Amino acid sequence: MPRLAATAGLLLVLLALANLSTALHFYLRDGEQQCFLEELPKGFLVTGHYKTEEWREADKRYIENPAISVSLTADDNYAAHRVMSQKGASQGKFSFTAGNAGEHTLCVQAHGMQAGGWLTSSIVKFTLDISIGEADDGGRSAIEKIKDISHRIRVLNAQLEEIKTEQKYQRTRELEFDSVTSSIKRRVIYWAFIQLTIVGAVCYWQLRHLRRFFEAKKLV
Repeated sequence: MPRLAATAGLLLVLLALANLSTALHFYLRDGEQQCFLEELPKGFLVTGHYKTEEWREADKRYIENPAISVSLTADDNYAAHRVMSQKGASQGKFSFTAGNAGEHTLCVQAHGMQAGGWLTSSIVKFTLDISIGEADDGGRSAIEKIKDISHRIRVLNAQLEEIKTEQKYQRTRELEFDSVTSSIKRRVIYWAFIQLTIVGAVCYWQLRHLRRFFEAKKLV
């Protein structure tokens, strides 16, 4: 049989400013309360998972019992204010935010009823996993991140629009260049045809003039 923890025993857990996770297990009698002192920075978010198991003498082991219920409370010792009060099933989650820097008291208590009365063994194994996260700023960090992402998206969209505008401009320039090139080609062909026509006419006129000249001189 495991050694029982003292009623309302206190554990002091010193937490640094970085994210920390504390996992522990202890043993409770039915209805017994266990408390822990947590040194928390102001505004830090505390989340946790818990699980309870009942000792079954017949099986010589701890097994889950859905009939067990759990009460959890968290008190700000500096302000004498309760920041969390929660009742849950045999296993579940909890969370609260430290309103002030300093000691906070986290207490857990297990209750259970079976069909024939209280828990048969009165021994409950309580497994607790606590995580200390960064300061809860009311979602401002998430909002700032979203704003930053939105700003980057707007910048990217602006850059895409500039690229599209540049591409349209380049296509317009290409069409203009093709139009000018085609016009120049047509003019070159046109003037070449005119020049050939003029040269042909001049040659015909010269040949005819020479023929008349030779006939007049009776050379032919």
